[in-house]
Amino acid sequence: MQDLSLQYAPMQRSEKGACVELAVHSFADYEYFTNYFPEESQRIEFLRRAIGSEYSTTLGKAHFLCAYHNQKLVAVAQLFHPEYRKPSSFRYLTHGWVRVLTLPNRDAVNAWMKMDEEAGSYCHSLMHEGKWYLSSLTVDTHHKGCGIGTMMLKEGIRKYVLDHGGTELCLFTNSESNLQFYQHQGYQLVDEKQFHYNGKTMGSWSLTKKL
Repeated sequence: MQDLSLQYAPMQRSEKGACVELAVHSFADYEYFTNYFPEESQRIEFLRRAIGSEYSTTLGKAHFLCAYHNQKLVAVAQLFHPEYRKPSSFRYLTHGWVRVLTLPNRDAVNAWMKMDEEAGSYCHSLMHEGKWYLSSLTVDTHHKGCGIGTMMLKEGIRKYVLDHGGTELCLFTNSESNLQFYQHQGYQLVDEKQFHYNGKTMGSWSLTKKL
């Protein structure tokens, strides 16, 4: 993609379905999910239900920032502000999480939920006094490698957080290549964990950056 330029705007309710699908396919090969759901069709169904519930549950509480190129949706970020509080289990259940719990591989679902909570715990602990949490950043699979993730961080997300009173951003990743990417963008490693499941070990790194 030449002369890359992006436009940014908060996600509209009518865009939620498209944003969920973008995230599903962006995460399809991410070891955060492949380690727990190695069979592709089961993994895609889990992602679709889990991300759909997450977006529905946190809509109006979290911030969703979309990026567009030539009016086409190419990326979406989910951001938590310092005053964000995780919705109740009941709210999750009534906004679609019950469909996740009815998936056949319940042991894997439970193990993933436990891992997910622990992986994000350090970033959640940092959310105060202007510190925001970038819960997810997903780029359309057809546009990966074009610099969209970099532009989202440097332009869209940075300006959005600063405009809303934020001063620092934290995030975590479970991919060594993503770790190197964020460190190249100036993020500092502040916490490291390991998770073991089904004979596989996965790293988890939390990073922060002052904006």
